[in-house]
Amino acid sequence: MNTSFVKFLLVTLGLGLGVVGGIYWLAGQGASGRQTISPAQEVHFLTDAQLADSLYRQLKKTDPVEKASEFSAVRFQLEEAIGRLQKGYGPDTLFSQITGTTGHNYQKLMDLVALKTTNRQSRIATKAQLKLQVDGLNTAVQALQTQVLMKQSSLDNLRAMKASQRP
Repeated sequence: MNTSFVKFLLVTLGLGLGVVGGIYWLAGQGASGRQTISPAQEVHFLTDAQLADSLYRQLKKTDPVEKASEFSAVRFQLEEAIGRLQKGYGPDTLFSQITGTTGHNYQKLMDLVALKTTNRQSRIATKAQLKLQVDGLNTAVQALQTQVLMKQSSLDNLRAMKASQRP
């Protein structure tokens, strides 16, 4: 093998090990000082995750237009559960990252629900606006038909008068 290629491989290997070691050190995965999660913290986390799941499903099923108060109450409860999930439950770094990620994912789901709600409300408003425009156009068409009928009868009257004036 070429000497420069071997040097390249050694430098690449050294850099790779340095990066992995740095990440390992920054993540706090070292052997010393790792604190564990209590069973109560796990139960609280799982309870909040299950609550957030059920509230999210309930929020998706609730119509924000017809049941606005119920929708806002469920949304408020879901935001509280998401807040607890995002804060984390204990000193363990990995567990805090998991709870933060879970809360962040639920926040994304909340944003999707809000977006769908906004889309649904704008569709309803657009539909009502289009219905008003169609009604206005129907009225305008009827007015034009009435004008055409009046002009037609006026034209027929003029023709009848001309015909009666001829000897």
